[in-house]
Amino acid sequence: MRRARIIIGSNYGDEGKGTVTARYARDASHALNVLTNGGPQRGHSILSDMGEGRMVGHTFQHFGSGSYHGADNYYSRFFILNPMQFVKEYESLMVKPLVYRDKRCRWTTPYDSMANLIVEQQRKRHCSCCMGIWNTIKRYKEMPAVPFDVFLASTRESQLAYLCSVKNYYEKGLDVPTSWKDVWNSPVLVEHFLWDCAFMAAHTTVCELSQLNHDELIFENGQGLLLCDTGKDTPDTTPSHTGARYALELLKEIPDVDVTAHYVTRPYLTRHGDGGLEGESDRSYISTAIAEDRTNHYNEGQGEFRYGALDIERLRDRVRDDANGLRFELEVTHCDEMDRVEEFKKWFDIVNTYDSPLT
Repeated sequence: MRRARIIIGSNYGDEGKGTVTARYARDASHALNVLTNGGPQRGHSILSDMGEGRMVGHTFQHFGSGSYHGADNYYSRFFILNPMQFVKEYESLMVKPLVYRDKRCRWTTPYDSMANLIVEQQRKRHCSCCMGIWNTIKRYKEMPAVPFDVFLASTRESQLAYLCSVKNYYEKGLDVPTSWKDVWNSPVLVEHFLWDCAFMAAHTTVCELSQLNHDELIFENGQGLLLCDTGKDTPDTTPSHTGARYALELLKEIPDVDVTAHYVTRPYLTRHGDGGLEGESDRSYISTAIAEDRTNHYNEGQGEFRYGALDIERLRDRVRDDANGLRFELEVTHCDEMDRVEEFKKWFDIVNTYDSPLT
């Protein structure tokens, strides 16, 4: 029987989902890393300790973290493509995975990303990765969308006309600042984007998930349960269901699969951005062993990386609610920074532990 693992963030994201995904991909004989939800606003970092204080690694956004150990990739219909980020990241990968994608994937244009960043700057808030995820979803609801492969097969004139229509869609409600107008109106930007689209098409294969025959399916979710979609663009949510729901929907296409959900957490809470954070505190008050995070630093879109105390009973409740009878295991990362393993074992039947750095 084939195996499926669903890797789910239990909190606000940044729990270590990339590490857990990579570990299971490493131990699988023939793994398919499914990017389940969201888009390349995710940042799942894999670090290797090379000794003498030297660290090497990669932050996976448009590719699955299982790529680190040679897993093939699949973009589900719930994943949002971004040709610009695909090319940027593909060129940085040491191991180039085989990549498959569902033909129903939505896709982001440069105007979605730029509009996202412009609005966040105007709001003066830090709650977005500025990859245009909310913008893409909203645009799909409000104007006719062209499927990615239809766009690719169109004439150059049709492609330019469609991108112009997306640009015009935003200009109706967006005051583009003078400082942005050169890049907003740049024909060079459009040419680069068309090249990125062609590159992505050449390096991906369109197929249904059910057509692939990998022994192990590893669904790598983005974000975490405390950011689950409410349908509103707020600092506290992401426009995606962050639990088991999407993976289970996809697995309906595949018979006879042994499914386990893996809920990932640190021994404490973390989050980016301006939204609420349970038990927020200085990291030194939570544990003096918590080091400055190696992969999550200040950035213009998300602001500071913040810390909070984790209530394990509340964690148990949200994991059980999401699993809803599905077999699950708890994956606790960063255990060397805070030893709470025995506490976790009081609330969870199966607890797997990891130190940091994590590979």
